This record gives sequence, C-alpha cells and structure tokens, in this order.
Amino acid sequence: MSHIPDENVKSSVDEMYRQYLNIETIEELYRQAVMMSHALGWELSERRHLLPDREGNNVDPLIYPPCHFQELSIEGNLVYQFNYEGTLPLYMKNKPYEDKIRSYYQGAMIEALEGRSVLKFDQAFIYVCHFFSNLQIRDLDNRNRRHLINAIRSAQIIEDDRWEFVEIMDSGYLDPQKRNRIELFITSRENAMNLVKYVRDKMRNNPEN
Repeated sequence: MSHIPDENVKSSVDEMYRQYLNIETIEELYRQAVMMSHALGWELSERRHLLPDREGNNVDPLIYPPCHFQELSIEGNLVYQFNYEGTLPLYMKNKPYEDKIRSYYQGAMIEALEGRSVLKFDQAFIYVCHFFSNLQIRDLDNRNRRHLINAIRSAQIIEDDRWEFVEIMDSGYLDPQKRNRIELFITSRENAMNLVKYVRDKMRNNPEN
C-alpha cells in the first residue's frame, strides 16, 4: 500500500523548510556582517593614529565605543558599574569572531580602569542589565555574556568565575532614550538584593538618569 502525503501536509513541510533556510541565511548574513564590521574597525584603527585631533596633535582614538566606569556606594557597600554601548553579541561558533569580541570587551574595560585602583571581591554578585531601544522580542539567554565575565576576571575584580566565587543575574529593561546598551554591576554577594532594588527603583522613579 503506497502512502501519498496529503497536499496540505506537503505544503506545510515545504513552508517549514523554506523558513528554516531563511533563518540559516539570516544567521549567516549576520555573522558575515559582524566579521566585516570588526575587520573594517581593525583596519581603521591601524590607520587613525595618523590623523590629527582638533588641536592638531596625532592621536590613537579607540575605534570601538569606550566603556564607562563609575564607583557607587549602595547601602554603604561598594559597587562597580561599567556601561557598554550596544547589545551583547549572540553565540557563534567562530573563533576569529569570538577572539575579536573578547578583545573588545576586555580592552575597553581595562581602558576604563586605567589609573584606578580597584578592590577584588572574593564572593561577588554580577548583575547584567540589558537596555533595549524597543519592545522587539529578544531572549536574554541568546546573548553571550561570557566575554563580560572574562573581562571582569581579567581586570582582577573577581577571584575567579567559578560558581564558588560568583553569582550572576540578568535583567532586561526598555531604555527611555531608545538606546541599546549594557549596564554591568559588580558588588559583594550580601549586597545583591540592595543592588537589584537600587536599579529597579532607579528605572521606576528616574529612568533617564
């Protein structure tokens, strides 16, 4: 007995396959666009030190957005805050891409801390706040925060990134200024709930600051 697939089933399978190919194509185009952007950034960074600044001096500006750092005190406890422009990258199995992303996050954090003395948290709480420009559906677990954690470790703000030494939490917020950005907070474990309350109260009462 021959089984001939129902025409509706065949049509549904064909449509699912087309959508799958479309997703694969989009992911590949995204990967290529990111690689091209970083390759272009690298080439420009190699040459921009030859350009004069507004005072006519030769400078070597950062080709990628800088990381901004500030030190806070919440309920009498030390908190470090780092701000990065843009969203965290998606997970990708591409070593050159991963190397460039890691280099950016670590380099930008080290630049932000230049000339400063920071304390190391033996038991740290890391709070990653994702600010988005709109309400488009985004899954936080698709964002690769590993490079942020490695940057914190490289800056010697945490003892290690093993579970014995850190707790990590992610939250998403709609940015009132319609910017994609990351606010990264590091504090002691016992100050975790105070920090989360501080950020949530800030977003509720004075979101633009």
